[in-house]
Amino acid sequence: MQTVKASYRNGNIQLLTPLTGVEQAELLIVVLDHEGETKGAVAASFQSLPSHSEQDFKALGLASFFDTNDDNQVDWEDVFDVKPR
Repeated sequence: MQTVKASYRNGNIQLLTPLTGVEQAELLIVVLDHEGETKGAVAASFQSLPSHSEQDFKALGLASFFDTNDDNQVDWEDVFDVKPR
């Protein structure tokens, strides 16, 4: 899988970065307007969501670690040098 940048103008798509090592490919295009905001329901599904580290760790299979003595005795924001929102 590769990510390439392209532009669309007057019904034509022009690749701005080359596809390397690909003779044939299926493309999935996410449309961004000039201000960089996505358009449409499909494009909106690719927008990044705010990061929630606890949810991310649970998704990685570490849910059994949370709310244990080991977890509660560590200030994870300090360990990873991040500030809570």
